[in-house]
Amino acid sequence: MHKGRLFPALFLLMVIGLFVYGVTELLILRFQKGDVYPPYSSYRSDPLGTKAFYEGLALLQGMETVRNVEPLPKVSGLSETTLFLFGLRAFAMQSASVQALEDAALGGGRVVISLVPMDARPAPPAKKGEKQEAPQEEAKRQQDEEPDPDQEFYGKGHADLCKRWSVETKLSPKKDKEASLSALENDLPPSLAWYSPLVFEPLDEAWRTIYSRAGQPVLIERSYGKGSIVLSSDSFFLSNEAMKSKRYPHLLTWLCGTHQKIIFDETHLGVSQNPGIAKLLRKYGLGPFFMGLMGLALLAIWKQSSRFVPAHEEDEPAPVEAGKDTSSGLTNLLRRNISPENILSACLEEWKRSFTHGKQNLSALLPRIQEIIVPEGARSKKNRDPVQAYRKISVLAKRR
Repeated sequence: MHKGRLFPALFLLMVIGLFVYGVTELLILRFQKGDVYPPYSSYRSDPLGTKAFYEGLALLQGMETVRNVEPLPKVSGLSETTLFLFGLRAFAMQSASVQALEDAALGGGRVVISLVPMDARPAPPAKKGEKQEAPQEEAKRQQDEEPDPDQEFYGKGHADLCKRWSVETKLSPKKDKEASLSALENDLPPSLAWYSPLVFEPLDEAWRTIYSRAGQPVLIERSYGKGSIVLSSDSFFLSNEAMKSKRYPHLLTWLCGTHQKIIFDETHLGVSQNPGIAKLLRKYGLGPFFMGLMGLALLAIWKQSSRFVPAHEEDEPAPVEAGKDTSSGLTNLLRRNISPENILSACLEEWKRSFTHGKQNLSALLPRIQEIIVPEGARSKKNRDPVQAYRKISVLAKRR
């Protein structure tokens, strides 16, 4: 590579290296913090995550915590575990996943689902002379006027948990920030900090209210086969912020149940395992082969861009004279390669090759031509006149 281009290339490589290093550090910081994951994910370490609860359970002797990033129907042994689904946004899931949850509960597992806190939208102020609608009436009117977008959502291989498990959800107009204990559970705290206005309305007597907010259930449980299902309208008491400021260890122990294996599901938050090329290479031991292939590709690129042997300096091209025709070029070529004293001999040799055989056989002229050329060659250089001798030969050939 030319020395003048070496410094810009090195500078460009240095800038690219610094840029890649900076981007990598930013990504590492974001993944360490966990804010790239959805709220209430066990990968998040900020206040909205549940990583503290996950790692706290892992420190307990005899407890095993696992993050699930595979589809629930493909996970085996759910009936022997407590399955946590925190921060569920819509009370609907894929039919196959719902069936896996029900099978886990029927076999003896414990399924705990907490919904993401929802903010109730305040009603717009009424104009003069208009009657202010109650929140329930306004929600019902909007539901009648606007099509429910979840209807199409449920029809595409999804199941409505409200219909499957006989429970309804609604927004409570009351703004109590505390939920009180309703069941006869001596070990549970008498009250909890509750920030979600979402409440439940059980349609089946199998549901048992554990905590209620303003007289309406917010944390309920029911037996399902050999196991149980727990629903919570709020996820704050499970977050990292609650673990620091408002921790309820007895409630968390009650949620875990009697199982020693706890699974934190991440698929309902959109975090799933998607194996890429690098993981497949590690799985099948193709790392060395891939690195060798990359090395060969780099060598091929280097060979095309840089020569192993230094290039010769190119000779400067001869100056080209403009205004010369083909005849002038031939004349210049002859002058450069044949001396004047040898011009007649060279012409004679070319004449012999062309006119002493075949149909145009002029061998009879050869002695007479030599009679002109031989005396001309015997003269001194100053007295020679090859042009006059050439003209005599031309006249002789025309006569013939």
